[in-house]
Amino acid sequence: GDCIPDEVSAGLETVAVRCPSHKTARALIEKSGKPLAAPSANISGKPSPTTAEHCINDLMGKVDAILDGGECEVGVESTVVTLDTNPPRLLRPGGITLEQLESVLGEVAVDDAVLHKLAEGKKASSPGMKYKHYAPKAEMVLVLGDDQEKVVDHINQLAKEQKEQGKKIGIIASDETKDLYQADEVISVGQRAHLETVTAHLYDVLREFDHKDVDMIYSEGFEGEPLSEAIMNRMVKAAGHEILRI
Repeated sequence: GDCIPDEVSAGLETVAVRCPSHKTARALIEKSGKPLAAPSANISGKPSPTTAEHCINDLMGKVDAILDGGECEVGVESTVVTLDTNPPRLLRPGGITLEQLESVLGEVAVDDAVLHKLAEGKKASSPGMKYKHYAPKAEMVLVLGDDQEKVVDHINQLAKEQKEQGKKIGIIASDETKDLYQADEVISVGQRAHLETVTAHLYDVLREFDHKDVDMIYSEGFEGEPLSEAIMNRMVKAAGHEILRI
């Protein structure tokens, strides 16, 4: 409607509304007595913040205050679904999974931009759908495959070749595989058996590599479980769609 400023809707015809569950956010809304327009607390295109420290690194001096509500529980941005289409369409997967949406809404379509590059000339239906979002400074390549052992071997081979060229290599692994890699910096993003640990730590790990000044990041993928869609959506965009499937 006319009462929604363009700054709030990113110039789109629709506006996203959410009711946060976090007690600090709810207290702030209650005290203000008004709905709040709130973008992510980061510089656009950088990995999103999941701690107050991340916000301080990005925004100190640019904002008047930073409220520390503790570490994010889910760790990736909220699920975005549009009811402007029939059937409803998932624009950005998050902590609320496709299966959970379908249990309430029935059929839910998944937008092409969730795991693929936004088509040339197509306007994003939601700002978080943009190409190369959430990106670390270093080039990042996702290595995907059904056989985890082969994925580890392939990443080790790639890392060895790059290292011989004088590059500093970082690897994003899981708790289950981190000890199998040979590289300058190997960081586990969480447990395959408990993917909520991966969503919680993903952005923290991407930011950690920014501080370690690696030239190249190779990452395992996480596929096939309810939270995989949210994780892979962020990883694919962080890697600028550079994917090796073996």
